[in-house]
Order: sequence, then C-alpha cells, then structure tokens
Amino acid sequence: MNAQGLKKKYKIKAAIFALAFIFWLIVKMVKVYDYTLDIPLRVTINNEDICLKHPAPEKVRVEFNGRGVDLLQLNVYHPYYEVDLSEEKNLFVMNLTEHREYVRLSEKLSVSVKSIISPHEVKFELDRRRQKKIPPEVPVEVKTDPGFILVHTAADPESVLVIGPAGFVDTLTVLATEKKSYSEIVRPFSDRFQLLTNNRFYAEYIPRTVEVFFDVQRLAEKEVPNVPVKVVNVPGVYEVVPLPPTVKVYVKGGEKILAEAEAKDFTVEIDFSRDWRPNAAQVRASVRTDLNVSYLESRPPYFELIVERKRVGNAK
Repeated sequence: MNAQGLKKKYKIKAAIFALAFIFWLIVKMVKVYDYTLDIPLRVTINNEDICLKHPAPEKVRVEFNGRGVDLLQLNVYHPYYEVDLSEEKNLFVMNLTEHREYVRLSEKLSVSVKSIISPHEVKFELDRRRQKKIPPEVPVEVKTDPGFILVHTAADPESVLVIGPAGFVDTLTVLATEKKSYSEIVRPFSDRFQLLTNNRFYAEYIPRTVEVFFDVQRLAEKEVPNVPVKVVNVPGVYEVVPLPPTVKVYVKGGEKILAEAEAKDFTVEIDFSRDWRPNAAQVRASVRTDLNVSYLESRPPYFELIVERKRVGNAK
C-alpha cells in the first residue's frame, strides 16, 4: 500500500474514533450521577454591630445529583452554602446536614442537593464588632559594618486597623510581624513585613503588611559646648549654684543627626533632693536627649554645688 493510501486509512480511523468519542460523551452527559463537591461557606450578618468571634469553616462538602452535563457546570456557576446570622446575638449552633436549602445554586443548573456530607454541626459564636488602630512591632536584627549604626526604624503605616470581636481586639496592644535579620549593612534600606495574625479569632487587618525603613548612618562623635546645668527639686529655703554652670556634652551617633545637634537638644540635670548631702564634695549630673544617639556624657561628669540658705526677707 502506498503512502497516500496509508494516509487515507488513518484519516478514516481517526474520524471513526472521534465520532465514537462524541457519541460516548453524549451518552455520559445525559445520564444521571451523584457528584461530591466542596463549596464555600458564606456567613451573612446584616447587623454592623455584630461579627463572628471565631472563623467559620471555609468549605462545606455537598453531594449533588443531576445529569453529567449539568454537574459539569457546577464549577462554572460557583454554588455556595449560606448561613444568615443577622438575627443572632451570642451563640448559635447549627446542624448543616439538616438544611440542604441553604445551598445557593444558579437557576441555570438542573441539579439537586442530595446531602450535606461535612461538617455536620457548626458553632457560630458572635461578639460586638470593634475596630482599633494597633502599632506594629517588628522583631528584626540589623548588623551593620564597623563604623556604621542603625539610627532608627520607621513603619509605614504607623498603625494597622484591626476590625473584629471586642473580646479579642480590646486585648491588642501591638501587632507582631515576621522576623528578619540583616548583616553587613552600610546604607539605609526598606523592606516589607507580613503581619502575624491570630487565626483563632475572626478579624480583618488593614493593611496586612507594613513597609519598614531602616535609617543606617555612618557612626560619628561630637562635643556640644555651652549646655546649661540645671538643679531641680531644690527646697525653697536654699539657693543653689552649680559649678561649672555649663558643660560640654560628648555624644556618639549617626552623622546626620549629630550634624544638626545643638545645646538646646540636651538636658544636664542635678536632682538636689536625691543627690546632694551636706558634706558631699561633688555630685553627678544626668544627661538626657530626645535625639536617637548611642552614647552621651557630660564633661565634666561631676559638679560642685554652692548651697546657701536664703535670707528670711528673700525666702518664699
């Protein structure tokens, strides 16, 4: 048999096979079957002041009955199981297997619900809806190269809106994120962190991720002169003068922060009631600043105090 004859023979066989497959498929599509499918469970609550306390099951396993052609379309029209809790207030226990009518089907489908396979019984616990802004807490380890320092971190947004049951939301003070670590860092950088959510409670988190900026600067040091020394908690019968009245503050931190640091950014303070004693030769001062620095001290660190009792005429 020549090549042309073989080609014609194969075409005839392919046509016969395709026709047989079409007839087989038509027979199968018109026959009636039972078909099991996992469909979404949707909970409806029209009362805006109430919400679920714990997440409901995501899926319900349902057994359908119908022609093959209709069962095949179930995946196209997306049926679901709906539970309406709009009239409930606290705890509602429901046997899903007793309510096949809650399966929502498209009118275009000629199928019936034969049974609800699982879950059988579901407890829906309700609570008052609460919303609250919670700051994120980022557990991160940043190792810089020698000569560099992490000055501060800033999350964007600064807080996350949590919407959920009052019994859960009221307990929140911070929201932890995933943990990350970095090494050999020599410049500022940003990264995105996923929130660690509590899956035991039903809640919405807006947004579910935060962008964190890490301000890494070159490490620098500086002496800030003419910082006044303050003496606080002095009884009204005394007049107190510190010697010296001004000091230099030695500080280490990021170069950009120190470049703008001035005397007004630092407080050198002596607590008279706490630190002074009649025979004390010198007292130590505390040094504070709102700047984000790694180290600071006053030079000198100790001071003499000239303490004189006020004259009666000048006393308050």
